[in-house]
Amino acid sequence: MNAGTTATVALLRDGIELVVASVGDSRAMLCRRGKALKLTVDHTPERKDEKERIKKSGGFITWNSLGQPNVNGRLAMTRSIGDFDLKNMGVIAEPETKRLSLHHVHDAFLALTTDGVNFIMNSQEICNVINQCHDPKEAAQRISDQALQYGSEDNSTIIVVPFGAWGKHKSSDASFSFSRSMVSSGRWA
Repeated sequence: MNAGTTATVALLRDGIELVVASVGDSRAMLCRRGKALKLTVDHTPERKDEKERIKKSGGFITWNSLGQPNVNGRLAMTRSIGDFDLKNMGVIAEPETKRLSLHHVHDAFLALTTDGVNFIMNSQEICNVINQCHDPKEAAQRISDQALQYGSEDNSTIIVVPFGAWGKHKSSDASFSFSRSMVSSGRWA
């Protein structure tokens, strides 16, 4: 099997403990006091620890015509579910995990996003847009629509999970900038 996927999973335990696990370049972000708190880090060949594992396993890193690194010339991430032909080259399916306590008085929502959203909008922009919405369904639709409107050429999926501070950080004077190039927008901003 030469195909694979990313995954970001969140588990809410007892309404106060959030556990997030991720593989690849889909992301999780918590909006706390109106600010984006990144809960995941992309698994890319640009990360020193990931690059070292690939090289130790016999894999190599190349750069495509847009200057983006790839494992063995074809995979943009260093961890994935599937991609079995690259497992002996250091691509693993082991997730990185993060645990944190929720503070419902400060935490408005959790957003899980795919790279089609992340390459167009940074975490704070996502947080700002969602904070302007009346409900999670509207928020998810608005983010997905804006990702497509601003040039996303990939899957633009978002899940929004509301918490106790939903609606506390609305601001009519928020401004956003969505002008991004596909090359420069692949990083956490």
